[in-house]
Amino acid sequence: MALAEGQVQVRDLVLGPGTLYETLRGFDPWTRQVRAEQGDGRAWADGAWSGAEWTADAVVPIPVRVKDAANRTPGGWLAAHQALAAAFAPSHEDIELRWCTGGTEYVLFGRPRMVEPNVDTVPAGWSYSRCAFAALDPTIYSGVEHSTTLGLPSTVGGLTVPVTLPLTVAASVTSGRGIITNGGTKTTGLRVRIDGPAVEPRISLLTDNGTAVVRVWTTLTAGQWLDIDTAARTVYLNGTASRRGVTTADGIGWPTLPTGTHELAFDASGYDPAATATVRWRDTWH
Repeated sequence: MALAEGQVQVRDLVLGPGTLYETLRGFDPWTRQVRAEQGDGRAWADGAWSGAEWTADAVVPIPVRVKDAANRTPGGWLAAHQALAAAFAPSHEDIELRWCTGGTEYVLFGRPRMVEPNVDTVPAGWSYSRCAFAALDPTIYSGVEHSTTLGLPSTVGGLTVPVTLPLTVAASVTSGRGIITNGGTKTTGLRVRIDGPAVEPRISLLTDNGTAVVRVWTTLTAGQWLDIDTAARTVYLNGTASRRGVTTADGIGWPTLPTGTHELAFDASGYDPAATATVRWRDTWH
C-alpha cells in the first residue's frame, strides 16, 4: 500500500493523516552526525587531527498524538495505544521505517526503541506519545526497490567465409547487458541472484571511474543459485554455503552503483540460455 503525503509506517501500522495517530512536529528522519575514527588532539602540534570518518547510526524521534477519534474514551485510547506499542515492540531483526515526503516514499532499516505516552490526558481519550526508531544503517533508501534480469550474451548474425576480400558481415550481441540508474546521492550496493547453469559467472559494472567485476570461480548446475551482496561482500550458494573463498573482485573492486546511469553486464565462461542474473538495488541518500 502506497503511503499518502505525511504518513509514516512502522511494521503494519500507519501513522499520520487519516489515522488515529497524528504525527507532530519533531519527526526527523533526516538529521545525521559524523562518527570520526581516531579523532584526537595532535601530540606535537596545534589543533587536532582525524582519521576515517563515517556517518553514525541515527535515532529518529517520532512524536505522535494518539486519540480515540470516535468516542474519546480511555478504552478507545488504550486500544490505539496497544497497537502503537505492538508496532514499536523489540525486534530480533531489522525492520522498515517508511515515510512519504514530497510524494516520494523513503525507508530506513533499524529497530524500534521507545513508546512513552503522557497519560495525564488519557481520561479524555488521547495522549501525547514519544516514540523512537534507531536506524542502525543510517542510509536513506528509496521505498521502491528496482530490479533487472539479464541472460548471458549470445552472438547473432555474422558470417565466416573462406575469402580474403575486405568482406564484412555484421554481427550483434544480444542480452547480457543492461542499463541501471541510482537516482539518489550516495553509492549503493547491488544484490545479485545468479541462477544456473553457469560456469564461472561474473557481474561487471561499467562506471566513469572504471569497471568493477565480481567473479565466482565455480560451476552452477541447473537448480543452483548464488546470492551476492556487493555492499556486504558476501556470496552464498543456495542461500546457505559461503562461496566467498572462490570469489574475486577485479578492476576497481566490488561493483557498487554510483549516482547516475551505468551499464551492467552478466557473463560466464560458457553460454547457456537458461542462466540468468537478477539484480536488485535502491536509490540511496546520505
